[in-house]
Amino acid sequence: MFGSGKAAGPRNVRLPKQSAMPSYGDVEFLSQEAKKIIGRWVELPWTGADRKHDFILSVRYDHEQGDPNWAMFELGLSGNVEVWNYATRDISLICNLLATASGSNSVEDFVPSSALLGKASDVGTATVTATVTNPTIGGGMAAPVTFEPPRPGAKATLEGDLKNLQVPNLLQSINLAKMTGKLDIRTRSEKAEIFFVDGNPVHASLKDVKGDPALIELITWQVGEFRFWPDEQTAEKTVSRRLDAMLMEGVTLLDQSKYLDSAGLKMESVLVKKNAMISEEEFQARLSKGAPLDLTQQLDFYELIDNKNSLFDLLRKRPMNKVGWVPILFNLVSCGLVQVTDQAPQQSRLANLKALGIDETAIQQVTKNLLRPETGILTYHAFIYYLDQEYLRYEYFNLPFSLLIFSMGLRKANAAGGTSVEALQMLGVRRAMQRIGLVKRQVDQVGHYETFDYAILLPNTNSMAAGALANRIVSVLLEAPLSSDMDSRSLALAFGVATVPEDCQELDKLIVLAKRARDRAKQGQNRVVLARDVQPPQGQAAPPPPPQPPSY
Repeated sequence: MFGSGKAAGPRNVRLPKQSAMPSYGDVEFLSQEAKKIIGRWVELPWTGADRKHDFILSVRYDHEQGDPNWAMFELGLSGNVEVWNYATRDISLICNLLATASGSNSVEDFVPSSALLGKASDVGTATVTATVTNPTIGGGMAAPVTFEPPRPGAKATLEGDLKNLQVPNLLQSINLAKMTGKLDIRTRSEKAEIFFVDGNPVHASLKDVKGDPALIELITWQVGEFRFWPDEQTAEKTVSRRLDAMLMEGVTLLDQSKYLDSAGLKMESVLVKKNAMISEEEFQARLSKGAPLDLTQQLDFYELIDNKNSLFDLLRKRPMNKVGWVPILFNLVSCGLVQVTDQAPQQSRLANLKALGIDETAIQQVTKNLLRPETGILTYHAFIYYLDQEYLRYEYFNLPFSLLIFSMGLRKANAAGGTSVEALQMLGVRRAMQRIGLVKRQVDQVGHYETFDYAILLPNTNSMAAGALANRIVSVLLEAPLSSDMDSRSLALAFGVATVPEDCQELDKLIVLAKRARDRAKQGQNRVVLARDVQPPQGQAAPPPPPQPPSY
């Protein structure tokens, strides 16, 4: 690439050698100079901090509107050795790659505060750090994403916003730079972690998904912030496929997700079959025009659609990760088999009884007497009554059910310099219950539990589905402040989940296990804890809570 004077095109320019790694301004200047003459390499040599190694940073624009091509070389006696190459307009990313390849722990010393505050330069359109400020429900602004270093004193060598650097480009940059450590990506309510060794992913986790599916699903994320913590290691080895193959699959999944988004799909959307009498032969013929997927899986999902349950309810019945259900639903919608609607066509069941002389208003008054007026949910004793009735259904008909006991509060600084959790004001509770009502089923019962806590009864629901609902509730509660004077970052949530008969077969033990799981959620980093994760084996004492910073 370099030193070939016989090559056609503009003559390369090599700037004077400097004694220190290029600064943010140097990188920006290189980009500006390269843009003046398309096709010309502009090179900047420098000597490493150890005074034993020499490097060159070079950049070239092949097209006026395209991304410039960057490359870093180490000079040696036998020739130049390429350290990495990348095409991007992101000046901050190039600085991060330089810092990593040069052994620096941080880019803070040479990235200006304007970039750190999210003020992009004329050339670099991305930033090193940024705050997510998307408008959210209720007219509030999204709370900034916060990160905790994996160990005291640890500093991130790569950080930024997914709006400026998409996940595929981020993963490729880490791979090209052969970086070792942990990539931490977070939104307001979710987080993902990928561990790398020499640029290759070895372990990935996203919610309750691990391995290849977690990494592929991560590629569909379009909002969030990231940090790369160098030299972090893990004993888990869950990633088995090549990164380039998973990137191709992830980009396809991203395109399918965008298509479904454009069709108006949300977790609360109801799926409706366009032709309920379609034959299996016609079904197969329609799908032959879509993405190549297993026919049986698509048929099973299609038969699950009942024209009245939301997508979230369907996934509770048939748990699948995003890598599994998005391609299937993409085929069903794009091939004209299924339609996405905002709500299911339904009529008031009680209104239909009016012709029989039944007063709908009088029946609704009975239910109203069971609710606390200020919150609109069941009183504590009314909830226990419904819980007992559901337990009777289990005893007579062996129908499983789950119990969620959860706490909500606000973290506030105390006089001792620490933090304490105070109960939510009634306005915040009422708005929280309104949001929960958007994601729960009509048969699910929400009520007060004891003095300050709350509970949800989930009929015919196993622990996995109950845990999924709890995580969904966490997402909608953190999506925007519950009131204008409240910061979403200060909202403390802790959910405990217990199920009959998976966890126990006695009603009193069910309550004890749900409360124990809730208490563990208060002490650990996970806001949702299942009873099976804290219940000790027969004859053993319960394990102590993990020594982690409290999330509650």
